[in-house]
Amino acid sequence: MKMLKYSWLFMLALAVTVFTGCDEDDDHDHDHGDNDITINILEPGADEVVADASDVHIHIEIEATEDNHDIDILLHPDGDLSDKIIEVNLHEHDQKVSFEQDVDLSSYPAGTKFHLEVEACKDHDCEEREFADVEFSIQ
Repeated sequence: MKMLKYSWLFMLALAVTVFTGCDEDDDHDHDHGDNDITINILEPGADEVVADASDVHIHIEIEATEDNHDIDILLHPDGDLSDKIIEVNLHEHDQKVSFEQDVDLSSYPAGTKFHLEVEACKDHDCEEREFADVEFSIQ
Protein backbone atom coordinates (compact mmCIF):
# COMPACT_ATOMS: atom_id res chain seq x y z
CA MET A 1 0.00 0.00 0.00
CA LYS A 2 2.85 2.35 0.87
CA MET A 3 4.43 1.65 -2.52
CA LEU A 4 1.21 2.66 -4.33
CA LYS A 5 1.01 5.86 -2.29
CA TYR A 6 4.61 6.80 -3.14
CA SER A 7 4.04 5.94 -6.80
CA TRP A 8 1.20 8.44 -6.99
CA LEU A 9 3.31 11.12 -5.30
CA PHE A 10 6.16 10.44 -7.71
CA MET A 11 3.84 10.66 -10.72
CA LEU A 12 2.32 13.90 -9.41
CA ALA A 13 5.77 15.43 -8.91
CA LEU A 14 6.81 14.33 -12.41
CA ALA A 15 3.67 15.82 -13.95
CA VAL A 16 4.20 19.15 -12.19
CA THR A 17 7.81 19.26 -13.38
CA VAL A 18 6.87 18.48 -16.98
CA PHE A 19 4.06 21.04 -17.16
CA THR A 20 5.98 23.86 -15.51
CA GLY A 21 9.01 23.15 -17.71
CA CYS A 22 6.98 23.76 -20.86
CA ASP A 23 6.56 27.45 -20.02
CA GLU A 24 10.29 27.98 -20.43
CA ASP A 25 10.10 26.97 -24.11
CA ASP A 26 7.30 29.37 -25.01
CA ASP A 27 8.24 31.38 -28.13
CA HIS A 28 6.86 34.57 -26.62
CA ASP A 29 9.16 34.53 -23.61
CA HIS A 30 12.37 35.37 -25.51
CA ASP A 31 14.73 37.95 -24.13
CA HIS A 32 14.32 40.45 -26.97
CA GLY A 33 16.73 42.97 -25.52
CA ASP A 34 19.17 41.87 -28.21
CA ASN A 35 16.70 41.97 -31.11
CA ASP A 36 17.90 44.78 -33.35
CA ILE A 37 15.51 46.06 -36.00
CA THR A 38 16.68 47.85 -39.15
CA ILE A 39 14.08 49.63 -41.25
CA ASN A 40 15.12 50.40 -44.82
CA ILE A 41 12.77 52.62 -46.80
CA LEU A 42 14.12 51.92 -50.27
CA GLU A 43 11.53 53.76 -52.38
CA PRO A 44 10.77 56.59 -52.49
CA GLY A 45 13.93 58.14 -51.16
CA ALA A 46 14.06 60.93 -48.59
CA ASP A 47 13.27 64.33 -50.18
CA GLU A 48 12.75 62.65 -53.57
CA VAL A 49 10.51 64.38 -56.10
CA VAL A 50 8.58 61.60 -57.84
CA ALA A 51 8.01 62.38 -61.52
CA ASP A 52 5.08 60.03 -62.18
CA ALA A 53 2.50 60.66 -59.44
CA SER A 54 0.18 58.03 -60.93
CA ASP A 55 2.66 55.23 -60.23
CA VAL A 56 4.58 55.76 -56.97
CA HIS A 57 6.39 52.61 -55.87
CA ILE A 58 6.64 52.04 -52.12
CA HIS A 59 9.35 49.56 -51.12
CA ILE A 60 10.34 48.86 -47.50
CA GLU A 61 12.45 46.14 -45.91
CA ILE A 62 12.48 45.44 -42.18
CA GLU A 63 15.29 43.22 -40.88
CA ALA A 64 15.61 41.79 -37.37
CA THR A 65 18.48 39.98 -35.72
CA GLU A 66 15.98 37.56 -34.11
CA ASP A 67 12.52 38.03 -35.61
CA ASN A 68 9.97 40.70 -36.48
CA HIS A 69 6.64 41.15 -34.76
CA ASP A 70 4.10 43.92 -35.46
CA ILE A 71 4.97 46.40 -38.20
CA ASP A 72 2.87 49.49 -38.93
CA ILE A 73 3.19 51.31 -42.27
CA LEU A 74 1.50 54.65 -42.86
CA LEU A 75 1.49 56.98 -45.88
CA HIS A 76 -0.27 60.33 -45.65
CA PRO A 77 -0.02 63.86 -47.07
CA ASP A 78 1.96 66.38 -45.05
CA GLY A 79 -0.21 67.88 -42.31
CA ASP A 80 -3.17 65.53 -42.83
CA LEU A 81 -3.00 62.39 -40.68
CA SER A 82 -6.66 61.68 -41.38
CA ASP A 83 -5.95 61.03 -45.10
CA LYS A 84 -4.32 57.61 -44.77
CA ILE A 85 -3.33 56.51 -48.26
CA ILE A 86 -1.63 53.39 -46.91
CA GLU A 87 -2.37 52.04 -43.45
CA VAL A 88 -1.04 48.50 -43.05
CA ASN A 89 -0.31 46.36 -40.01
CA LEU A 90 1.85 43.33 -40.63
CA HIS A 91 2.32 40.63 -38.01
CA GLU A 92 5.30 38.62 -39.20
CA HIS A 93 7.76 36.42 -37.34
CA ASP A 94 10.40 36.30 -40.06
CA GLN A 95 13.83 37.87 -39.77
CA LYS A 96 13.29 39.83 -42.99
CA VAL A 97 9.97 41.34 -44.06
CA SER A 98 9.53 43.09 -47.39
CA PHE A 99 6.62 45.38 -48.29
CA GLU A 100 5.95 46.71 -51.78
CA GLN A 101 2.94 48.55 -53.14
CA ASP A 102 2.25 50.92 -56.03
CA VAL A 103 0.02 53.91 -55.27
CA ASP A 104 -1.63 56.52 -57.46
CA LEU A 105 -1.10 59.99 -56.01
CA SER A 106 -2.15 61.87 -59.18
CA SER A 107 -5.27 63.23 -57.47
CA TYR A 108 -3.04 65.43 -55.29
CA PRO A 109 -1.69 68.75 -56.61
CA ALA A 110 1.89 68.90 -57.90
CA GLY A 111 4.31 69.75 -55.11
CA THR A 112 2.31 67.93 -52.43
CA LYS A 113 4.57 66.47 -49.75
CA PHE A 114 3.92 63.04 -48.28
CA HIS A 115 5.15 61.19 -45.20
CA LEU A 116 5.91 57.48 -45.26
CA GLU A 117 6.27 56.17 -41.70
CA VAL A 118 7.27 52.72 -40.49
CA GLU A 119 7.18 51.50 -36.90
CA ALA A 120 8.33 48.01 -35.91
CA CYS A 121 8.09 46.27 -32.55
CA LYS A 122 11.31 44.81 -31.20
CA ASP A 123 9.48 42.32 -28.98
CA HIS A 124 6.17 40.49 -28.96
CA ASP A 125 4.63 42.84 -26.39
CA CYS A 126 5.80 45.90 -28.37
CA GLU A 127 7.45 47.44 -25.33
CA GLU A 128 10.34 48.65 -27.52
CA ARG A 129 9.93 50.03 -31.03
CA GLU A 130 12.03 51.14 -33.95
CA PHE A 131 10.85 54.02 -36.17
CA ALA A 132 11.82 55.35 -39.60
CA ASP A 133 10.22 57.83 -41.97
CA VAL A 134 10.82 59.69 -45.19
CA GLU A 135 9.26 62.78 -46.69
CA PHE A 136 8.87 63.00 -50.47
CA SER A 137 6.84 65.02 -52.96
CA ILE A 138 5.28 64.65 -56.40
CA GLN A 139 5.74 66.73 -59.54
